[in-house]
Order: sequence, then structure tokens, then C-alpha cells
Amino acid sequence: MVDNKSYKAEQIKVLEGLEAVRNEFDVVELSKKIKRQGDVLILSKELKIRPRILNSAIDEGRVLSLFPDVEKSKAGALARLKTDRELKLFIEKNNVKRVSVRELIALIKEWNDGLLNNPLKLLTQEEHDLMIGSLLGDASIRQRDKNSCFRVAHSIKQKEYINYKLKNLNNFNISEFNEKTRIINGRELKMIYLSTKTHPVFNYYRNLFYKNGIKTITFELLNQLTPRAISYWVCDDGSFSKTQKYIILCTNSFSLEEHKLIKDFFNKRFGLNPTIGFRDKKYYYLRFSKGDTEKLIKIIEPFIPQSMKYKIGEIEDA
Repeated sequence: MVDNKSYKAEQIKVLEGLEAVRNEFDVVELSKKIKRQGDVLILSKELKIRPRILNSAIDEGRVLSLFPDVEKSKAGALARLKTDRELKLFIEKNNVKRVSVRELIALIKEWNDGLLNNPLKLLTQEEHDLMIGSLLGDASIRQRDKNSCFRVAHSIKQKEYINYKLKNLNNFNISEFNEKTRIINGRELKMIYLSTKTHPVFNYYRNLFYKNGIKTITFELLNQLTPRAISYWVCDDGSFSKTQKYIILCTNSFSLEEHKLIKDFFNKRFGLNPTIGFRDKKYYYLRFSKGDTEKLIKIIEPFIPQSMKYKIGEIEDA
């Protein structure tokens, strides 16, 4: 590491431009040095390369490490595809060698635009279900400039569960995964926060869930609910009564009309008839009768992680 205190600013030679970095370093080896958030700034100071230029070199190195035969000029364009999986999918579908850089950039834009209508071009069905179920529960989508990121937080007691989500999101770049302490209603709570970096595919979920910046239930959204997506929803917002043997969905943030849509969905899709409850003179929730709870558990049980079985009454609450 360079001791910055032993140098004056005018004595430090800073590499200017991506071509200078290419001439001085192996960009593939540079890309391997980045393991976690913050490594770029550390490496930037160590190698005396501006962070923006270093980022470009690292992105190029990532592409070339996977596809060493790609031209360097095209590697820079392909680096706009942020995950290794989509880079591989894109190259499988497009003859990168036969198009110009300008044509390649247009194809990448077309790819990203396509994700706005069909995230399953990139995501697996399981990842899609995680998004839908978690966003009905504790997760959120935040827009940063033109793209969005997925964020969720769970209690430290649910550490295994959030690790389960992290594992199922491992194809995306993670910008945050750490523990923090919050004070809620005078109580100190230890939470674990998970956030991805921004990606065009998350814009689909932002548009699906948010109307005027507020989560809103729609038929379009509910029609994408699968048993696995519902299992995430129950793990996030469900509560099992040990004495009454029923499940409650704490859907506090949704209106009465939205609850009617949800009730209608469960009735038509699964033959369930949850009751819409009201508490504290401001919150609605859904309660499934004992019989319907038994039916619901049969539907979602195959997808419930072991650590969250208490949500369906199979193990004691952690």
C-alpha cells in the first residue's frame, strides 16, 4: 500500500485514460483484485489510477476473463451488462464478432429495454418468485438514477432466512449485506440489511409494484403469484397462531380495496376465503380460517426454508 502522507500531490504520477492503464497493467488481473465494495477506492490509491478509469478497466477485465477472444473495444461496451450470467446469455444470442461497436451498443440497449417487459429473459422463475413474494412483504425497490436496486432487511433472528435470500440472489452484485441496530418504538432491534447494486431488470419490479412511489396491489401483480412467491410473502409477513391454528398476513400498508383484490385472488386461484380484519383503527390484515390455513400450508410448505417453519406452525418460534 502507498503511504499517502509521504508524498506531495505534485509528486504522484496519476495514470490518465484507459489506454494508459491497459499498457501498464493486465486488466484481467486487476478485475480479480476486486472482491467487495470499497476495493476499487483502495486499489485506486495504491496504483494511482483515477477511480472512474479503474472501474472501466476492471469492467473490461471481467468481460475478457470470461471471453478472452472479444476485442477490447467491444469488451468496454459489453461491460454494460452487469452480471456474468447475462453476459453469457447475451453472447449466446448475438454474434458479437460480426457487429460493429456501435451496433453492439444498440443491441445491448435493446436487451436492457426488453427486461422492462420480461425479466424472465434474465431471471430464473425462482428469482422472480423471490422478488414478487418479498416485495409483497418486507422488501423494496429503490430507483437510483435510471436503474433500480432490490433492498430487504430482516431481524437478526431471521439470519438464516436472509442468508437464504442472499444465496438466491448470488447472480447479482451485492452492495450491502451487514448488521445494523435500529431503535423502533423505543426498542433496540438488530437487523440485517441486504441490497443489490442497481440493474435494469429491477426497473420491471419498480414499475409493477409502485404507483406514484407507493406500493400498490393490482391484478397484474397478483396474477404473477405462484405458491413459491406466496411462501416468501408468508415468511415475511405471516404470523401463525399456536392456539387458534390460523395464519394471519400482516398486510398493514394496503387499503381496504386492495385487500378485497387479494381476497378475491386467493378465492379464485386457490379456493381460499380469508377474512379482512381491521385493528388499531387504521390497519387491515388478512386472516385465514383453521381449515383454509391447513390448505394454504399444503400449497406453500414445499417452499418454506427450514428456519422459517415456525411461520406455518411446524417448529417453535426462534
